[in-house]
Amino acid sequence: MAGQRAFAQDKFPGKPVTLIVPQPAGGDADVVCRSLQAKMQEVLGQAVIIDNRGGAGGNIGTALGAKAAPDGYTVTFVNQGTMALNPSLYPSPGYKVENFAPVTQLTSIDLVIVAHPSVPANNLKEFLELARKEPGKYTYGTAGNGSANHLAGEMLKSMAKVDITHVPYKGGGPAIIAALGGEVSTVVAFPLAALPHIRGGKLKALAVTGKTRSKALPEVPTVAESGVTGYEFASWMGLMVPKGTPDPIVQTLQRAAAAALKDKEVAARLSSGMTEAVGGSPKEFGDLIALEGQRWSRMIKQFGMKID
Repeated sequence: MAGQRAFAQDKFPGKPVTLIVPQPAGGDADVVCRSLQAKMQEVLGQAVIIDNRGGAGGNIGTALGAKAAPDGYTVTFVNQGTMALNPSLYPSPGYKVENFAPVTQLTSIDLVIVAHPSVPANNLKEFLELARKEPGKYTYGTAGNGSANHLAGEMLKSMAKVDITHVPYKGGGPAIIAALGGEVSTVVAFPLAALPHIRGGKLKALAVTGKTRSKALPEVPTVAESGVTGYEFASWMGLMVPKGTPDPIVQTLQRAAAAALKDKEVAARLSSGMTEAVGGSPKEFGDLIALEGQRWSRMIKQFGMKID
């Protein structure tokens, strides 16, 4: 039996690999995974099938990935929301971080706060002034309750002392669509999905959440520059497999993802969208998840953030 398992590992992958993306098509998670798909297929020698399973702040798809067989044929896309936030926000998200083994961190990302053109503010400072004058009138959309966007928005509300109503959607794509239609005043967005609409004049960029301005939007101030001193928020994305997946298989998947991230076209697309490619080791990603889980558990309690 042990010999058969070793043989199976040596031949991995011998069939297509499914990549569960716990967000709907059209959002940044989907864009990142589809950017990597072709190169990963080339390296693995097998098809990589993307399976979008959005809903419940990423919990539905992530729980599905946690229950998969530990054979490397089901990989789960994870992010700050599903690994570092949801375990502290939801009484029972349907999975535990311990159900997974890390493969690699894919990206590090600053978010961008965008507004519908009808909002009478050209930057975040002006928008916050409007929100203070009319508490509760303005809204911000996110990829869902418990998402990184949600926490970034709640941090902004708390630190800026403003009353802006949170409107959760079932993924970043639907949130952007809502902003385009004027359904919400603003969206705390992942940039890959938002940038085409900013450049096309359909959305206004009010601020970026990182420590410094983005090369992709050099004219847009940071949140800290907009009067919210000390504000800084960056998110991340990665890949995980069910706990118990043999290490040689994990290493094969890590090498495929890292190779895809180093591809010139992929790297250019990500960097143009305010997204830094990482591609580190499984241990490095595991250490990051543990550190982030502790950090955001404290922050969630500090800001009194709850699922609404």
